[in-house]
Amino acid sequence: MKTIMVTSGKGGVGKSTTAVSLATELSLNGNKVGLLDVDIHGPNDHIILGIEKSEIMTDGKHFQPIEVGNLKFMTIAFAIEQDTPVIWRGPLKAKLIDQFVKDTLWGDLDYMIIDFPPGSGDEPLEVLKIYENKIDAAIIVTTSQKVALGDVEKIINFLKKSKIPIVGLWENMSYYTCPHCGARHYLFGKNTDELAKKTNLEVIARIPLIPEIGEKFGSAFLYLTRSEGDVRRKFQDAVNTILEKLELSF
Repeated sequence: MKTIMVTSGKGGVGKSTTAVSLATELSLNGNKVGLLDVDIHGPNDHIILGIEKSEIMTDGKHFQPIEVGNLKFMTIAFAIEQDTPVIWRGPLKAKLIDQFVKDTLWGDLDYMIIDFPPGSGDEPLEVLKIYENKIDAAIIVTTSQKVALGDVEKIINFLKKSKIPIVGLWENMSYYTCPHCGARHYLFGKNTDELAKKTNLEVIARIPLIPEIGEKFGSAFLYLTRSEGDVRRKFQDAVNTILEKLELSF
């Protein structure tokens, strides 16, 4: 099993959408995939997957993940009250994360995708501790805004110190394509390349703004499973790049 962490320097850059997209593309190609959302303060993967909040199923000893085709999914969102802020100190967060990671009955998997909390605080440190020496790769999600890239550089240094291999930078909301004239508008500029060059990393994906996700399908999962075309190919190309860097292919 290959374990891939999806992280970001800050929230609001599409990290959860990227984690779900990666897990979905891998599962659509016949792989057995686990997706674990341990972002305590902003668990959104279930919303992106189109899954209503539900009671956690157990067999008396282990949590039972929700199955969507070849994708098995578990989220901390199912263990906390909806619309209630999580105001906990580090030890309580660590205990909850530890329980979800260790007590979920995943079965045999080809890939485990972990949607990390943003930043480099208690929560990501706890997950890295649990998965010590078992993280095969990290994907760093960002937009091209300078305020986002400043935090990304900190995450890059954090992962390098933790000796986690970084696959590359995944840039979301790279541009918007005008539906009338076809022109691309780079709303946040083109700053990611500068950071990539500075840190000797590759930009592995440039995903545009996709109004259809919200307007037509309501979730990234449904968008990926029902759509074709240029944007879908961008997701597929990004996943193939990740697998090539892991010395794998579909």
